[in-house]
Amino acid sequence: MPLPRRNILRLAALGGLAAVAACTSTPEQPTSPTSQRQWGAFIPEVLPREGVASTPIARLTELAGRAPRYLHRFVSFGDSLPTADLDAIAASGAVPLLSLEPWDPGGGTVQPLFSLARIASGVFDGELRKWASSLTSWGKPVLLRFAQEMNGTWYPWSIGVSGNTAEQYRAAWLRMHSIFDDAHADNVRFVWAPNVLTAGTTDFTSAFPGHDHVDYLGLDGYNWGDGSGHRWQWPEELFPDSLSTLARLDSDRPILITEAASTDGTTPDAKADWIRRFFGIVEATDRLEAALWFQVDKERDWRFNSTPQSLNAFREAIAKLQRT
Repeated sequence: MPLPRRNILRLAALGGLAAVAACTSTPEQPTSPTSQRQWGAFIPEVLPREGVASTPIARLTELAGRAPRYLHRFVSFGDSLPTADLDAIAASGAVPLLSLEPWDPGGGTVQPLFSLARIASGVFDGELRKWASSLTSWGKPVLLRFAQEMNGTWYPWSIGVSGNTAEQYRAAWLRMHSIFDDAHADNVRFVWAPNVLTAGTTDFTSAFPGHDHVDYLGLDGYNWGDGSGHRWQWPEELFPDSLSTLARLDSDRPILITEAASTDGTTPDAKADWIRRFFGIVEATDRLEAALWFQVDKERDWRFNSTPQSLNAFREAIAKLQRT
């Protein structure tokens, strides 16, 4: 399912993917509630390219008509802190959301080396200390999303893969969190993000690490459209039930939709309608502070500007979102 998305950063570094994105507001501490709903995005690149006048962040802002509050990067065990990316995001006025994935991105789903039991037992404490130290030294506000979509079937840390259990997931999360606590990583806020409940996923409530170890409740959801084992799903099918479950898990933590997007439909207006309906849910959901769009043309053309109709719908939805 979403597995191939995780190689995008590496492909982008080779020049294989173009992107658009931007921001101009002043960063606050990530845990401060905002009076308005915010938006953000994942784009393959945030750094300027030689010979290109505008930056990817500036192009995203121009495209959407509003600056994003959050910009999303992916890293894996074994990577180094993407300091230049984080600096560019912070300089634009956005807050980085950094997804730290405990795996080898080229190794497929079954990787017993990265089992939850091994993470929980301390095998990767050195790696986690490296990330805690690096982010603490970087010093600016950052949201850290660890081992996301654990209720799916497509990652080595997924519950049910290689014997992983929900109990082991919680133990791995608490191990990670304690290492960041020991490093006094006061600039880091933690985002726990399952996938929406749909085909190929299971209930995520038993994997929740607890109020004291999570700062944001996250959620990912995609409309893959018809074909290749998928079917078209409207936002009302994907998000409300899972958002309600999240809200019941914890009574006051803010909520983020950390990944969302739709493929194009059979008519030019289908995706535009999907976008309008999606942001209607964002507006109507209590405690939902922001939604981040997956702005990439890959397995599907997920970009909000894949058609003129979807671009107009997105621009209108963002403008309305930030007036409410």
